[in-house]
Amino acid sequence: MTSRTADIYDPLTAATQIRIQRIDVISTPVLSVVFDDGAVREIDFSSVIARSRWFHTLAVPTTFDSVEVVNKGRALQWITGADFCADALRIMADEQLAAKGSDA
Repeated sequence: MTSRTADIYDPLTAATQIRIQRIDVISTPVLSVVFDDGAVREIDFSSVIARSRWFHTLAVPTTFDSVEVVNKGRALQWITGADFCADALRIMADEQLAAKGSDA
């Protein structure tokens, strides 16, 4: 199944705020994230780590593994203080899924 750009989560039109229910570290730098609307996404943070000094420490497996759900499911946060809100996380996940669909 391919994802289209139109399928990308839009926090401005969503009926409710999306929340993160669960996260699992697949391997550095990939997380599996379960959202409260039932969506499950694998999210690769490679590009985020590569382009941002704020996130570069996440390339270290022990640091990346320190991720936890915070703010009642509205964000992820690492031990370094780096964080990612649920909306931005879902948009990034859906964009990655759409890109994989177009590569298939």
